[in-house]
Amino acid sequence: MMKMIGMVDLFKILKKRWWVITLLILMGIALTTLLTNYLLIPQYTSTTQLLVSRKNTNTQSIELGEIEKNIQMINTYRDIIEDPVVIDRVINELGTDLSEIELQSKIDIITQDDSQIFGIKVTDSDPTRAAEIANLVAATFQENINDIINVENVAILSKAKVNSDSISPNLTLNQIVGALVGFLVGLILAIILETMDKKVHDERMITEKLGWIHLGNITEMTKEEGFVGEKQPVFTVPANHSKKVLGGD
Repeated sequence: MMKMIGMVDLFKILKKRWWVITLLILMGIALTTLLTNYLLIPQYTSTTQLLVSRKNTNTQSIELGEIEKNIQMINTYRDIIEDPVVIDRVINELGTDLSEIELQSKIDIITQDDSQIFGIKVTDSDPTRAAEIANLVAATFQENINDIINVENVAILSKAKVNSDSISPNLTLNQIVGALVGFLVGLILAIILETMDKKVHDERMITEKLGWIHLGNITEMTKEEGFVGEKQPVFTVPANHSKKVLGGD
C-alpha cells in the first residue's frame, strides 16, 4: 500500500514539476550536442588485411593441424607488430613525434575464427594518416618478419583506404545519454523542490501533517447578491494542539 501511495505521489510530482524535468532534458541534449560537435575530436579507422603462411617441410598437402598452427601464430604476429622492431621503424618512416606507446594504442589486430587472415586496424583523428599508418605497419611487418621467424610468404590482401566516416563520437547516442541524464537530474530536482515546499496546497496536508480535524465546508457568499462561491473547508484544532497554541502545558 505504501508503495502504491509512493508511486501515486511520484506521478503527482512529475505532473506538477514537468517543466523542470523537460528543461533538464533539453539542457542535457543541448550540452551533449555541443560537446560532440565542438569539443570531442572525431576518430577514423582504416584497416589492411594480411595472410601469413609458414614454411612447410612436408611435400604433401597441408594438414588440418598445420592450419591450426598458422592460426595460433597470429598472436605471435600481433606481438611482433607491437614490438619496437616494427613500431620504431614506422615512427621513423612517418617522421612523427608520436611515442611508441601512443602509436601502439592506435593499432589493433583484428582476427577471425578459423582463419589465417588477420587485419591491422588503425584509429586516428586524421583519416588519411590512419590509412598511411596501417599500410606502413603492414609493409614494415612484411619486410622484417623473415628476420625474426621463418615464414614462407606474407601477402597483403588489401591495402588500407581512407575512410571519411568517423566512428566516434556518436551524436545520436550521446544525445540519448544526455536526455536520460537530464531526466534523472530533473526528477531528483523535482522531488527536492516538492519536499522543500512547505506551503499548504490542499486540505489533505492540514489533516495529515497538522492533525487538525475536518468538520465540513462553508460556502462563500457575496454580500450584495448572495452569490454562492467555492466551499471553504473548516477545521477544528485537537485539544493537545490548542494547549500548545495557548501556551499551556
